[in-house]
Amino acid sequence: MRSIFLSGIISLALSSTLFSQSAGNAVEATVKSNSMGNSIHNIESGFIHYQQPKGVNLNPSYGGNSLTPVKADVMINMKATSYVAILSVTQVGENIEQTDSLMDIRLNNVFIELKKAGIPLSETHVDFISMIPKYDFETTEKRYSKTMNEVPSGFEMKKNIHVKFIEHDRVNDLISAAAKAEIYDLVKIDYNVADMDRIYDQLRAKAEEIIQRKVESYTRMGFTLEAQQYGSTQGSVYPMERYVKYTAAHTVAPKLRNQKPGKDKPVEINYAEKASTIYYEKVPYNQFDVVLNPDMVEPTVQFYFNITVNYKIVLAEVAKREKEDRELDLQLRRAEIQQKIKNAGGSVNNNTTVTVRTK
Repeated sequence: MRSIFLSGIISLALSSTLFSQSAGNAVEATVKSNSMGNSIHNIESGFIHYQQPKGVNLNPSYGGNSLTPVKADVMINMKATSYVAILSVTQVGENIEQTDSLMDIRLNNVFIELKKAGIPLSETHVDFISMIPKYDFETTEKRYSKTMNEVPSGFEMKKNIHVKFIEHDRVNDLISAAAKAEIYDLVKIDYNVADMDRIYDQLRAKAEEIIQRKVESYTRMGFTLEAQQYGSTQGSVYPMERYVKYTAAHTVAPKLRNQKPGKDKPVEINYAEKASTIYYEKVPYNQFDVVLNPDMVEPTVQFYFNITVNYKIVLAEVAKREKEDRELDLQLRRAEIQQKIKNAGGSVNNNTTVTVRTK
């Protein structure tokens, strides 16, 4: 799987032992670290084990009630329509003119290489970040003293280069072009998706279809549902939010004999440095009724949509009886009003319309 963002040079470390399982080393690291309790964290603060990222919140907020919710949770995996890579460039010099000149040379070298790779200058943007003085210490020695004074030593300029490209594979060309200009800090890659309103309309239509199907199942069981409340939520999750770090290594606490105060020498424990790696963890599918475009290999932008309708469940016979009672009550109230009109000296014929508001 291709990594979508780097900060400096990220080294990918593989465990020397291959596990014959489908879960992978991330789960193996979790099992081993959990079996050791908190001893690893107490002894070696740098140990990092796998932590499953959270899913998404698909629950609209309602007040307290005794209604029955019917939910539809849908998600779609969308490939980005374009990408924007951000490269960080740092240049130092003895003065402002030299620093700016050296920076321009490096930027021009990048643009020349990008043009060779088919990425035009119009798809780039240079974002000025900072220009700050640098300081060093100058030592002054006297006969009986030594003084260190902080003095200006030069300037440091930082700029970011934004590069837009369409195909994800072009990131390799971008890295090569940057390396030739001695630029190695690929900060991140943003994913852009066009027509987001169309995507949410598609998800909404699918959610409504699921709600209707679930309501029909209640009807087949002899229940009548009366909609009382409606709520929906939507959102998106981008790949950068779904990368997690883990260490494929197992460290055990050393077995030390019982220490006798004042007799045994203290033992110093030096642990080997454990290289960690990162990988993409998609939003798990088990939260959703339907996932569109599920079989994606590369990291994608995941859009989700939820509809929750709170229903009051009424038995069909009860609903029929309540309807008959309402109709009878309406007839009685209409007759009562007509009688009052007659008593007041008015006339009521068959063409007279009496409007009765029901609750």
